[in-house]
Amino acid sequence: MIHACWHPPSLQILKDHTDNQNRILENAWPTLCQKGSEPFEALETALKGLEVPLPNGIEFSDKDGNLRRHICTRWWELERMTYRDLAMVPSEQIEAIPHEPIPEDVLPGYPGDKPLFVGHYWLTGEPEPLNQYIACLDFSIAAGHSRGSDEGKLCAYRWDGEQVLSKDRFVWVTA
Repeated sequence: MIHACWHPPSLQILKDHTDNQNRILENAWPTLCQKGSEPFEALETALKGLEVPLPNGIEFSDKDGNLRRHICTRWWELERMTYRDLAMVPSEQIEAIPHEPIPEDVLPGYPGDKPLFVGHYWLTGEPEPLNQYIACLDFSIAAGHSRGSDEGKLCAYRWDGEQVLSKDRFVWVTA
């Protein structure tokens, strides 16, 4: 289980700052909070997801009107994809994202050697695995409630040791 992103290079960097149960060491916080440092960037990726730079000269406006030159990605996709396929951007901005392949070395992939559960993404709709190995358990229970909506779900997965995840193992209650 990881909060947002299984990214082996970031996890390798974080090993120097965690104990044998992968808890952040108390004395590691000053290093992990130094913006721009390698440990800071590794923690950002694990907690917020993988961002990749767009090709030179490409930018888009986020939901608040800020210009962005990086995209948050659907890093869990198993096949080589384009920037547009993987971009998590406002729907009205998707046309600004190029439909050219993201370099193979940028995406971490996931070996599928064990199931992985993530949160962070505030998904909507009926819960189902992101792919055969990865499931997101964050279906916007707090976001839906804060917007006065009953769309959010408190979601869980009833894992029984299976290697391939299945939609029928999700359970949830609606906000």
